[in-house]
Amino acid sequence: MNGRCALLVLLLALASTAAAQDDLAARTAALRAELPPSGGAAPESRANLLRRQLLTSFERRLSLEHSRVDAARLSKGLSVGPPPATVLELDDLRRELQDIEFALADDDRRVAVLREERDASAAQLAQAVAAQRVLQESAGATPAAIEVARLETAFFESSTAELDSLAELVAQQQRNSRERRDSLALRLKQAASAGTVKASAHDEAVVEERLQRRTRSLEARLAAATSERARAQAQFEQEARGASPTRREWLVESLANADIELDVTREALINLGIERALWQVAFAYYRDGDAAAVLEAKQRGPALRGRLDRRLDFLQASVNQVLARLGAHDAQSSQQAGADAQAEADRRAVHEVLQQRVEKLQMALLDERRLANTLDRMRGDFDQRIGEAGWSERAAVAWASLRSWVSRGWNFELFTVRQTIEVDGRQTQVPRGVTVGKLVKAPLLLLVGLLLAGHVSAWAEAWLRRRRGADEGSARLFRRWVFFLLVCICALGSLAIAGIPLAAFAFIGGAVAIGIGFGMQTLFKNLISGVLVLIERPFRLGDVIEVGDLRGTVVDIDLRTSVVRDSDGAETLIPNSSLMEENVKNVTFRSRTTRQSLAVTVDSSADPRIVIDAIRDAASRHGQLAPSTEPVVFLDEFADNGLRFVLHYWIELKPGIERRRVASDLRLMILGAFEEAKIAMAPPPVYRA
Repeated sequence: MNGRCALLVLLLALASTAAAQDDLAARTAALRAELPPSGGAAPESRANLLRRQLLTSFERRLSLEHSRVDAARLSKGLSVGPPPATVLELDDLRRELQDIEFALADDDRRVAVLREERDASAAQLAQAVAAQRVLQESAGATPAAIEVARLETAFFESSTAELDSLAELVAQQQRNSRERRDSLALRLKQAASAGTVKASAHDEAVVEERLQRRTRSLEARLAAATSERARAQAQFEQEARGASPTRREWLVESLANADIELDVTREALINLGIERALWQVAFAYYRDGDAAAVLEAKQRGPALRGRLDRRLDFLQASVNQVLARLGAHDAQSSQQAGADAQAEADRRAVHEVLQQRVEKLQMALLDERRLANTLDRMRGDFDQRIGEAGWSERAAVAWASLRSWVSRGWNFELFTVRQTIEVDGRQTQVPRGVTVGKLVKAPLLLLVGLLLAGHVSAWAEAWLRRRRGADEGSARLFRRWVFFLLVCICALGSLAIAGIPLAAFAFIGGAVAIGIGFGMQTLFKNLISGVLVLIERPFRLGDVIEVGDLRGTVVDIDLRTSVVRDSDGAETLIPNSSLMEENVKNVTFRSRTTRQSLAVTVDSSADPRIVIDAIRDAASRHGQLAPSTEPVVFLDEFADNGLRFVLHYWIELKPGIERRRVASDLRLMILGAFEEAKIAMAPPPVYRA
């Protein structure tokens, strides 16, 4: 039933469309019959001009409808072809898919413009309808004026319908393009999944023949450009001295055109070489399965694409600049028209030269875009092929990537040094490159040395604490110094075995001297302060200190900095010079017991003694308060909203006891005690303006 309804709706729509077409064709024939033959010396009336415009609009609507029907018929004939089997077929499909994507983007912009034009036409139609209604209701309107208004309304109505027909045609073309794009994408995906694309000798011969033909053409063009440049230079030197300003401008622009032709031709040859390299990479991959070719394309592709984008931007800016000059030149020529005949001829010659420059730059733009499109197509081929490849091909690509990275890293030259050697009694400087490979030739010695340095420094720390009774901070500092000295010895030994002269680090001397000049003062200040901290011991590991707004536990004491961990767990590195210069409050310097305060405001009607007893009883039941000192409760002040009491209690700062947790527990216990004793909390204070 639903199928029959859909078929009926489709038949009705087709019948309605056919009827509308027949009506439009009849109106077109009738309007054509009304119009007199065109031509003649006498100007046509306003009504006849509108009739001719209306006739043109009718004819365009008929043509657009025929085009839409043809486009719909083409859509029904689309079919999915077989996947490509050769590299050239694959590239042709990619190129077609790329062209479809560009066409769809252009159609989107065209649809946006059509919407704006359609809205403007609809607004004009509304104004024309309103004007016609006013004329028809006016008693003094002539039949000719009413006819003109009717024709204007009909013209704007037909123009709006024409824009709607054009939008429908573009929409149908977009549907066709999307169907074709999906068909091509499916064929490309099938080819990538099957892995059947191969590079044959015929493909290589065809590509090579194309490249050779373009090479010969560009070489001939370069030779002609060189000759033209020499001729333009000779003509400039011969005529520039006594030429008129306009003639001299033409000579200068002609010489500039010759230079531009040389530049764009050389760039085209460079682009042709890049395209040849791209085809070589593609053939190496599809013919030999060389994964290194894909890796090379992935590594060099982004940089090459960025270069092409910058070149495209430069050429487009150059075209816009020359077009602006053409506009200014045409405006100046129109103001000076009718003057000297020779000057007019020179101005036309300058205009032609500028126009030729635009054409040369646009040809260069096309060449750059062609190379960019070729690069994008091949990168898309490689990405899709890898995305659909099996595990063996993926493993080959990964292995090639690993080898490439290792090779580049191993042979990467960090810098070059000049080593002085003696040959036959003469001092000779020999340049020697320092590569990563040379720096890792003696890894065994360095690894063993580091392990040995770690064990020796750990033994030294344990010996210092066990035999000398040193504290943890001093022993750890001694261990770090021992480890640092042993690492330096091992590093020098590994450099000697790798054959890297110490002169390779001579360039660091200047940087070290500058660093000493600017930073040694602060460095020495921190080092000396660290030694004083370790000697005077104003705080130890585990002490709670306050420095400015920071309060926390000392977790590490180094020679240059000390580390303090706050209650949030964040660790702050404080230079030892700051600890020696600023006021540092050591909360646990002699005792880890510290006093805390907690304020409570109750209703003024409460009995103060009952409140004090309730708070003291609640605090005495808390198990984490210091047993050596009992909590104390004071009536602190008579507040506006009640009685304010302060509880002073003592806690021992040690691991597992947190000040905020203890205060929170006490508040909860006090609230429970108040509830049992029927003590009401004070209402919020009232602030008066």
